Amino acid sequence: MYLFLNRALVIVTLSCLLRFPCYGQQPKIDSLLNLVSQEENGRIKSKIYLQLSELSTSLDLKKSLHYANEATKLTDEDEILADIWDQKGRLFFASNKMDNALESFQRAKAYKENVSLYKDAARINNRVGAVLVRLKNYERALSTFLESMDFFEKENDQVNLAICYNNMAGIFAATADFPKAVKYNEQALEIFKKNELKEYAIITLPSLAGQYLKLNDTTKAIAYNLEAEQLGLELKHYYGLGIAYNNLGQLYFEKNDPHLAVTYYEKSIAAKQHLGAGANLVPTYNNLGQSYIALNQPEQAIYYLKKGLQMAKSEELLAIYSNLTKAYMSLNKKDSAAIFFELTGQYRDSVFSIEKQQVMDELMTKYETEKKEKEIIELAAQKRSSQYILYGVLGLLLATILLALLVMKNFQKKKLIAQQSEELKKQQIEQLLKEQEITGIDAMLKGQETERKKIAEELHDSLGSSLSTLKLYINNLDHGQGAEVFQNHLTKAEKLLDETYQQVRKIAHNKSAGVLMNKGLVPAVRATANKISAAKKLQIEVIDVGLSERLENSVEIAIFRSIQELLSNVVKYSDASEAIVQITQHDDALNIVVEDNGKGFQPEKTPYGMGLTNIQNRLDKLNGQMNIDSSPGNGATVIINVPVT
Repeated sequence: MYLFLNRALVIVTLSCLLRFPCYGQQPKIDSLLNLVSQEENGRIKSKIYLQLSELSTSLDLKKSLHYANEATKLTDEDEILADIWDQKGRLFFASNKMDNALESFQRAKAYKENVSLYKDAARINNRVGAVLVRLKNYERALSTFLESMDFFEKENDQVNLAICYNNMAGIFAATADFPKAVKYNEQALEIFKKNELKEYAIITLPSLAGQYLKLNDTTKAIAYNLEAEQLGLELKHYYGLGIAYNNLGQLYFEKNDPHLAVTYYEKSIAAKQHLGAGANLVPTYNNLGQSYIALNQPEQAIYYLKKGLQMAKSEELLAIYSNLTKAYMSLNKKDSAAIFFELTGQYRDSVFSIEKQQVMDELMTKYETEKKEKEIIELAAQKRSSQYILYGVLGLLLATILLALLVMKNFQKKKLIAQQSEELKKQQIEQLLKEQEITGIDAMLKGQETERKKIAEELHDSLGSSLSTLKLYINNLDHGQGAEVFQNHLTKAEKLLDETYQQVRKIAHNKSAGVLMNKGLVPAVRATANKISAAKKLQIEVIDVGLSERLENSVEIAIFRSIQELLSNVVKYSDASEAIVQITQHDDALNIVVEDNGKGFQPEKTPYGMGLTNIQNRLDKLNGQMNIDSSPGNGATVIINVPVT
C-alpha cells in the first residue's frame, strides 16, 4: 500500500509553502503586467514582479520563478529581498528542488533578521525545517523547529507555536514515534479550534487520522477523517479534502473493503484536481489502481496506474511498476507483466543500492566526526596539561626565589623535590590518557562484534524460513497441474518474494517483528505454519494448551525465533510430509514440542549448525533447555523447556 501519510509530514508548514489556486487570477496578472511595463521606479517594479510571481504560482511555476528573478534584479533593500527569497523558496519546494529551497529560505531568514523582523524570521525558520524534513535530515530539522518554538513561547504567540507543534509531530511520524506525533498534533488542533483557525485545523485533522491508523486505532482514525471531510466541504478546502479522502480510502482498503476504498479514492482525485499544479495525484492513482486489482478489475487498474505513471517521480515508480505487473498478470498478458516485473526488480535494486550507500555515507561521516572530536579533546587535554605545568613551574620558581632569600642552604634540596613531583604528575597524566584510549578502542570493537553477530542472526532467522518456503513453492510449480493451480502457486511465490524483500528492508532499518509484538506467540507461529503449509508439500499443525496470557516480549520473540528455525530445518532437511508444533504452559514452565515424520538423523553424530547454535544461545539466556530425539527413518522430535513467570 502506498502510504500517503509520508507525503503529509510537517503538513501545516508545507501547506503554507504553496499558494493554492485562487480562480480568476489571470485578469489580475494581465493588469499587473501592463502596470509593470509603464513603471520606471525600480523599487516599485520589484514589488509588482513579486506580486506577479505569487499570483502565477498555481498556474505556471517556471513563469512564477522568472518573475521572482526579475524582482531580485531591481532592488537591494533587505526587507523586499527577504520576501523575494521567501517566494523563491516556495517555488523551489513546489518543484521538488530541495537544496535550492533550503538556500533560498536561509537567505530570506537572514534578510529578515538584518531588518530586525524576528517574528517573520522565525516563521521562515519553520520553512527551513520543513525542507530539512523532506531531505530526511531529521536531527537538524528538530533543532530548527525547537529554535522557532522557543521564540514563539517567549512571544506567547500561540498560533505560530501550534504550527511548531505540528512540525514536531511530523518529525515524530517520520521516525515512527506515533504516540508523540499524536500528542503534538492534538495540542496544535486544540489551539487552532480555540482561535477558530479552520484553515489550519483542516490540515491537522487528516494528519492525526493517519497517525491513529498507524496505532491501529481505526475508530479515531475514521472520526478525524470524517471531521476533516465536514470541515473541508464547509471551507471548500480541496487540499485537506484530498488528504482526508485518500486516508479513508487507505483505511477501508486495509479493512478489506475495496469497494468503499474506490469510492473515497475517486473523491480524493476529484478534490485534488481542483488544486492544479499544487496537487499530488500519483499516490491516489496508485492506491485506486491497487483497489481495482483487489476487485478483479485489472483493466480499470491499468488505466489509473498509467495515469499515475505519467506524473510519477523517481521514488513513486516502484509501487506503480509492482501494481502494473499484478494487473497484467490478472489479464494473463505475460509479456507486459514481464516488462513491468523487470522494471520493478531493476528499480528495487537501484533503491536498495542508493539506501545502502546513504547508510555507508552516514556511518563514514559519523566516524570522521567522532575521530575529529577525539583529536580535539586530546589536543585540549594536552594544552591544559601544558598550562598546568607552566603555572606549576612559575609558582615553583617564585617559591624557589622566596625560599632562596630566606633559606639558601635548603635551595638545592627543595628544587630537586619539586622536579620529581612534576615528573610524577606528568607520568600519571600520560598513563591516564593511554588507559582511556585503550578503553575506548575495546568498547568500539566489542560494539562492532555484537552488531555483526546480531545482523548475522537476523539474516539467518528472518530470511532462512522465508527462502526455504519460497524454494518449496518454486519446486512445486508444474504446468501439468493445470493453469489455475500453477497460477495460484505462482501468485503465492510472488507474494512471499515481496514479503522476503520487506524483511530485508526491516532488517536494514533495525525494525522488530511487528506481527509478534501485536498478535502474540501462538498467532505468529500459526501464521508461519500456514505460510509453509500453503505449498501443499508439508502440512503443519499448531496446538496450544494453557497459554491464557501474553509472555514478556523478549521471551516471546526468542521462543518464536527458535520455533521458526526448527520449522525451517524440517523444510530443508527432513523430507517430512507432516509436522506438529505443540506449545503448552504448566504453571511457571513453557514446553514446546516440534515433531515431524521425516527421515530422521543421528543427533549425537550431527554437529550443530548456525540455526541450532542460535537456538541454544537464546535458551541459555532464558535458562531454558533443549533435547533432540531422532533416529534414521523415525522422524525427529525436539523438546524445549523454558521457565517463565
